[in-house]
Amino acid sequence: GYLNRSKILKMISPILFIIYTLAPTIVVVSATIPTLKYLAAARKSAERVKGSVPWRGALTVTVTAVVNIISTLPHITYRVAGKFAEHDCSGGLDTKICRITAYMLLINTISNFYIYTLTIKSFRRFLLRKVLSVTPGSWLTSRDRDTEGRQSPK
Repeated sequence: GYLNRSKILKMISPILFIIYTLAPTIVVVSATIPTLKYLAAARKSAERVKGSVPWRGALTVTVTAVVNIISTLPHITYRVAGKFAEHDCSGGLDTKICRITAYMLLINTISNFYIYTLTIKSFRRFLLRKVLSVTPGSWLTSRDRDTEGRQSPK
């Protein structure tokens, strides 16, 4: 019954913790480091031929990775500390810390839109096109635009 499931859950909870909490952070960090190395090599190559390096790409990658780490680190710390400390989830400080760390995870998701908007010019142009495509004048079909302003036949 319930006790057996509880024992199984306690046994697999460290594995689930690694899969859901540590693994995504490790993937982000391990993908960011080679990307930054590549961008550094591109910068050296561009300097040799007197060209320019796409610094916005490096900025985007760096800021995205830093925000990811900053937003996930408190939750990881909370979860690790929870494995080693007795805590009461019925209310009080523990519940507030849990909520704060969970909300910080949302910062990562929300921030990507703003990071891309601030650092990538083509993304800003894409957004502008999409916003302009939903303006009231764009709701008319091409047939409506052709006949707009003309009198209908009587």
